[in-house]
Amino acid sequence: MINERKAQSAVWGLLTILILVVVTGGLVDIYRLYAARNWAYSVAQEAALAGASRGRDWDTVLNSGFIQLDQAVASTEAQNIVNSAMQARGITGYTSAIRVLPDPLGGTVSGFPPRPVRLGEGLSDWSSNEPAVGVYLEVPVQWTILDIFGINLKTIRVFASAGVAQ
Repeated sequence: MINERKAQSAVWGLLTILILVVVTGGLVDIYRLYAARNWAYSVAQEAALAGASRGRDWDTVLNSGFIQLDQAVASTEAQNIVNSAMQARGITGYTSAIRVLPDPLGGTVSGFPPRPVRLGEGLSDWSSNEPAVGVYLEVPVQWTILDIFGINLKTIRVFASAGVAQ
């Protein structure tokens, strides 16, 4: 009878350890998702700021007195930041979309960002009342434990914009 209880204790102990490992792995995966979202958002912010600051069209400022963005330069600078950040982390399979509102009074880009981000319920229009750069990123995140249960790759979506005040 004592041997049966020892065996039962060993089985229950093993099951408890397995459950704790799965729960801990799930918590690690949730943390990784949260950390990846924060990192991707900081990359999008940095890219938008770089595009807005380095993409200024100084000739237009000198001629008209209003700040305007050079669309090609702003977009290229933002894309360079995104590419270098993704390459530094070894991330492939990401998607980026960059839009520039070059005019001194800003404007509107309909249907941007292309997918809802964070708590967004649906698509909307991105608008700004000043020259601005908008950066949208989709970044794949691999699970540590949850892929064992058939939960495949998770994609996080972030959007950030930066404008230039007149």
